[in-house]
Amino acid sequence: MEDEINSQASIIENLINRYILNYCVLVDIPLDIKRIVLVASGSSYNAAVFGKYFFENISNVEASCEYASEFAHSCFMNLDKNALYVFISQSGNSIDTVLAMEKVKEHNLKTLCITNNKNSKLYNECDYKLDIEAGRENAIAATKTFGASVVMLWLIALKIAQNNKVDISSHIENISLVKKNIENTLLNIENIDVVSKVLSKQDGFSICGFNKYFPLALEAALKIKETCYINTCPYPLGEFIHGHFAVLNKSKYFLIFLTSDCTNIERNLLKKIIKTYKIKSIVVSDEYEDYDCDMLLKFPKCQSKIATIVSMIIVVQMLALKMALRLRRNVDKPQGLNKVVDDKDLK
Repeated sequence: MEDEINSQASIIENLINRYILNYCVLVDIPLDIKRIVLVASGSSYNAAVFGKYFFENISNVEASCEYASEFAHSCFMNLDKNALYVFISQSGNSIDTVLAMEKVKEHNLKTLCITNNKNSKLYNECDYKLDIEAGRENAIAATKTFGASVVMLWLIALKIAQNNKVDISSHIENISLVKKNIENTLLNIENIDVVSKVLSKQDGFSICGFNKYFPLALEAALKIKETCYINTCPYPLGEFIHGHFAVLNKSKYFLIFLTSDCTNIERNLLKKIIKTYKIKSIVVSDEYEDYDCDMLLKFPKCQSKIATIVSMIIVVQMLALKMALRLRRNVDKPQGLNKVVDDKDLK
């Protein structure tokens, strides 16, 4: 797991070098996209939620996310002939995701897959296909394939915007520094040992993110569950105050993501939570800021938004890893979990 976390700098640099040339994005997708439906499970679903944010905020295209199992087995399915259906699966053989794809193909609708396996059912049968080229991932908890999938979704969003004559230069400015930013994060996550020690002793805690960082809360909760067996609950920050934050009456710690570009809405919601409850707050941020928090899990500031997102993903992955090691868990083979990597793993 640690090796695969550390490999992300090179994997993501390779994706960027392959698909961005002279401020142009070279991803092969349909030209006329009016709506996107993302279908996935597990970490791939969390990547899809990042994708939804990218498509709506970079491409200005409506997007929605569906759990593959719900989509595949729903009795009512109002398929949109104008939509592009995007299926995300590291193995390309996830059963529910494959069934969902076959359901869409029956209606001759446009399909695209993002996968880490060219010898897979999704890759062979989708109209458009993108290989994240992360190499075989052996640890059960997705790390490098998650980061690569998020970056691939970002590239697709840029390509749609580019096709629609939208200026994308601000999004890819300083893009050559992404590898350096990621490597710097891997070496310089402040207070991670202290935070991992504290959180590994908890029975459970809440994780919140606002807007683009809600999918990060989803992935953080899943990584900690998979590796540590601790019941972590993710919430959108704004939704959390609508009843959910009553759980803080019985909690000791609360984890939240706030970066240098966060809004007053996020800061004020955090202040409200701290004021209302006697709760210890842990803030993950790229800046030294008086958040009135008890612990600051800080990583170096990056030169681009996508580098910041990937760096926060890495902070989350390293936190889960260090917590699990303190608990003496087998992070590569968590109890009761298995992973489909390619066709032979289905047999």
